[in-house]
Amino acid sequence: MDWDQDGTFELKKYKTFDFFPFDTKNTGLLKFKQNIIHLKESIEKKMKENGLCRSSTNPDLQINLGIVVEEKKRTRENSLVTEPFLYIGQRSYSWKAEEIPVGTYEEGTITLHLVENRSNRAVWVGNIHQALPKKSKNMLKNIEEVVEIFFKEVTKQKFKLQ
Repeated sequence: MDWDQDGTFELKKYKTFDFFPFDTKNTGLLKFKQNIIHLKESIEKKMKENGLCRSSTNPDLQINLGIVVEEKKRTRENSLVTEPFLYIGQRSYSWKAEEIPVGTYEEGTITLHLVENRSNRAVWVGNIHQALPKKSKNMLKNIEEVVEIFFKEVTKQKFKLQ
């Protein structure tokens, strides 16, 4: 996880929050839209636990969510044991180690920006990489864990990154 915050940021100084609009129209995936809803609900719950109320009328903080999902290839390196070369009688041959694709997986990053509405500047920014579980049945639990990690950092008292 990476995070940064304004040196004077304290969540308890704010009373209201809302979310920036999030465009899910072009994703085409119902599951993605459902996960966004669950992510927002989990964040809203944590904000309320910290004394903030959701308000669409001039909120103190606005929350910007960013989600990037990349499909990656799982590979393994070949070896002489698993892929031996065949010598056919010519002396001009070669063999080299290569990465062999064995499957694909998704890796995601979730970004959370807390933007102070009055000054229109980000007062806290966090990223969690590899935020997708291997199995989609674990997604809801994983979203709650990600939000918990964010809020452990968001609610820390004043500090400045060096």
